[in-house]
Amino acid sequence: MALGSVCSPIVLSGRPSYNPEFRHGLYLSKTEFVDHVRVDRVGSTSYDRGFLLGRVLNYVTYLILTVIRGLLMNPRPDVVISMTDPPIAGFAGAIISFFRRSSFIYFIQDLHPDLAYAVGLPIPKLIAQIWNFFNMLLFKYCDSIIVIGEDMKDLLVSSKGIDANKIHVIRSGSVEFPSPKTDGASIIREIRKNYDFVAIHAGNLGYVGNFKLIIDAFRDLGSRSIGLVFVGQGTMKTELMDYAKNVDSINFIDFYPFDELSHVYSAADLHLISIKKGLEGLVLPSKLYSALKAEKPIFANVPVTSDVAKIIKEYQCGVVTSTKDAS
Repeated sequence: MALGSVCSPIVLSGRPSYNPEFRHGLYLSKTEFVDHVRVDRVGSTSYDRGFLLGRVLNYVTYLILTVIRGLLMNPRPDVVISMTDPPIAGFAGAIISFFRRSSFIYFIQDLHPDLAYAVGLPIPKLIAQIWNFFNMLLFKYCDSIIVIGEDMKDLLVSSKGIDANKIHVIRSGSVEFPSPKTDGASIIREIRKNYDFVAIHAGNLGYVGNFKLIIDAFRDLGSRSIGLVFVGQGTMKTELMDYAKNVDSINFIDFYPFDELSHVYSAADLHLISIKKGLEGLVLPSKLYSALKAEKPIFANVPVTSDVAKIIKEYQCGVVTSTKDAS
């Protein structure tokens, strides 16, 4: 939104797939305006994220329709900025920038297939090699690379051989909490229940975090006055709900509307962040900045060399541990 004050940005996007209510069919473009910024949305297939082949088809149909829409877009973009989420968005941006003769900036928020490999996802070797090949083409073709942390920059330089001068660090993830539509009382009651102290993990429940370790710690704590609440969705949610089913002090809640985000973060006494060892430089959870904005302390189970750990220690806004032991 800040770009709107210095240029005329156009956002070319799909639809989010975490919430079934937002799933949709195939269409080339639907235009809306968000805070005076033009947003052109394309469709895709809408298979469940847990179905791997269906998820691939969602990405492929999104890629095809995005490229077609970008090539037909008027006016011609001077600069194309592509992110790595979804992972194929960079390819779409490169194709559009090439044929429209635009500058290309590659904004890396998480690094694939490195991240997928690091969390143990079964990616065939040939697919990973092809993916890495196209990634290197993107790294070389783009005019600039933006990353969200110093550890990610260091990783690209050391493991991919990218010129450090081409990489710029912009700490992305901080958002302005929108003006809530309610006073938040019902949301805060649902989250806090009758607990004296509440720790919240708000965000994606994927393969990145040591969530079972956190659940084990609360199980061992055995306190009925301290609650742990996971707010959000993700590929691990069902498994984690089953893992924690005998712990009364642990609750799972779906995402709230974005307008109520400030109430979710303010409801916590403590915010939790977790990154498995070996993932530093591959991902940086944006919930860090939301917790800071809410002026709440953070407990981070993350590698000590990660940007999350460095930020928390530098600004003395929480506690960092890299232990794998729940006790």
